[in-house]
Amino acid sequence: MFTSDKFYIIIGKNSLIIKKKGDDSESIIDFQSFIPNIPFYYHLFDEDKTYTKDITDLVKRLRIRDATIIFPDDSMDIEVDKKILIEFFKQSGVRKIQWNFQCFLLNLDNKKYISVSKTTRTIAIQYIADNKSISKKYYDKDYSDMEQFVFDMRNLHIDCQYDSMPVYINNLNNDMETFKDIGKLISLNDITVNIMNDKINN
Repeated sequence: MFTSDKFYIIIGKNSLIIKKKGDDSESIIDFQSFIPNIPFYYHLFDEDKTYTKDITDLVKRLRIRDATIIFPDDSMDIEVDKKILIEFFKQSGVRKIQWNFQCFLLNLDNKKYISVSKTTRTIAIQYIADNKSISKKYYDKDYSDMEQFVFDMRNLHIDCQYDSMPVYINNLNNDMETFKDIGKLISLNDITVNIMNDKINN
């Protein structure tokens, strides 16, 4: 019986990063930012955008039939984000689609940690325990009061009040340098390695 190769589609701030399981190569499609604070994928169904065909052609060329979409963390609470991307890739020829969120792939060794991420719309901190988001708080994407941020981070949940709670900073888009003093920066490469090694995604 023929088995399709497994692909992972990571949603960056202004890009789609497509990785194939067992293959070090990657395909990246960059997008122009049209409207401030609106994710690029809200424009995937715009009829006048040429990149729609580029993505469809790439899906066909790579023969993507089985894919897991790795969503930005704020889309966890925005159902329309998932619907847009899942429907788009279904129409592009992907037959089997699963999904996950970047916050669950910042570390596979610690069952409990704090994640910090920045998206087109917001900064999010979450207390992650056993691959679930237990508590979260959102900020404006340009929020800069680090003292208050750290205070809020440590008060997300009673578990977070201990200094030993690790903090992982989602640096997939290389835009989190200002947060490096409060946790460990996790790169796109780190996240990719975790995706490939995560039993849930495989």
